[in-house]
Amino acid sequence: MTNPSASKRPLRILITEEALQSGGGHWPSYIGDIASGLRSMGDEVDVAIHRDATKGVRDRVGGSPWFSRNCWIDSASQGPLGGIRHNLTFGKELASWLKQHDPYDWICAFTMRLQHILAFALLARSNAIPKQTRFFLLFVQGFGRYAGHGRATEFPDTLSTKLARFCFWLMSPIVRSGRVVLAAETKGMQDELQRFTGLPVTLAPHPVNFESKIPTFSLQPSAFPLTITCPGFARHEKGADLFQEAIRILLSRPGADRYRFLLQWPEPFAMPDGSILGPYHELSADSRVEFLNRNLDASDYEALLGRTDLIILPYRRNSYHHRVSRVAIEAAGRGIPIIYTEGTWSGEVAELAGCGIPIRAESAEDVARSLEEAVNQILLLSPQALSGAILVRKYHSVEMLRKRLSR
Repeated sequence: MTNPSASKRPLRILITEEALQSGGGHWPSYIGDIASGLRSMGDEVDVAIHRDATKGVRDRVGGSPWFSRNCWIDSASQGPLGGIRHNLTFGKELASWLKQHDPYDWICAFTMRLQHILAFALLARSNAIPKQTRFFLLFVQGFGRYAGHGRATEFPDTLSTKLARFCFWLMSPIVRSGRVVLAAETKGMQDELQRFTGLPVTLAPHPVNFESKIPTFSLQPSAFPLTITCPGFARHEKGADLFQEAIRILLSRPGADRYRFLLQWPEPFAMPDGSILGPYHELSADSRVEFLNRNLDASDYEALLGRTDLIILPYRRNSYHHRVSRVAIEAAGRGIPIIYTEGTWSGEVAELAGCGIPIRAESAEDVARSLEEAVNQILLLSPQALSGAILVRKYHSVEMLRKRLSR
């Protein structure tokens, strides 16, 4: 069903995203970048969002309030039965939208979950949807369970798993015909979905709009101290506890004045043992460490990256083995070297950029070792990262996504 002329003419595209409601998370920026980028290329793009979306969200994505439920926060949409109920509601509301609008070339869902698969399977098989309409379904969450570093994910024998398999079985003829395209943003997720479904899964970019130009300079020997930043709210899954302990280790060693650390830590978070972790008192009082206790708007975030020499992403593998880190793309696309946990998706970004230092073990000692290695190699890493930034920007772009839709 590939249309060779699709890339030569404007497309009519519908983006469905019920999570666009309060403005939290990365959804407004992510969907907003995609929608505005496609529109700038001449495509006609509708965005169906939650009916209670704020004005800021509506304006950011150019969206139309429509969906009544948000499965990310609606407790009635959780679990197998809640998922079925949500699918039926979502499918009914999406079908109603389609009846009121001219046919689309593509219906896109960029955050597919179990709560959507049955709805899309039934809609895509329906004769009520014109044959020229295709579906692009991107999965940011899979159906596997982390089995350890270097091992393939396992699929638990649960009711939710059985329901998902049934939905993909319903969808299999229309996936093989090309009417439905299953997609993933990471190679790990692509492999997991292909093993789970037995169906082809395409690899897609995670588009980021880079408004600033890539710097044309690199660090000089006089650049010390270096600013090392861990963007995003401090959480256990993001390894904030490991990073904080690594800072304490490094500041106790000779050469500690080479470092400046910046963490975004607005509130304490719960550790797996139930304890609550906040910034260490001695680090809060140290002039070489800065804790940001607020959310950052776009200009503040740009300013943060503008004064950053190294980005550290000490994410835990059980949460980020197949999960995209938008921060990794934003850093690498600006020519900032990244320090990342080996076995997480951020390694794919480092590979694309041709620059990065891995953290091999999930321990404060190894985080400190990788930090020290990156600082020692900064005069080599900086020009490598600047050179690789153009490749990151080219791949993780709306233009690259548009090429996927033109196939």
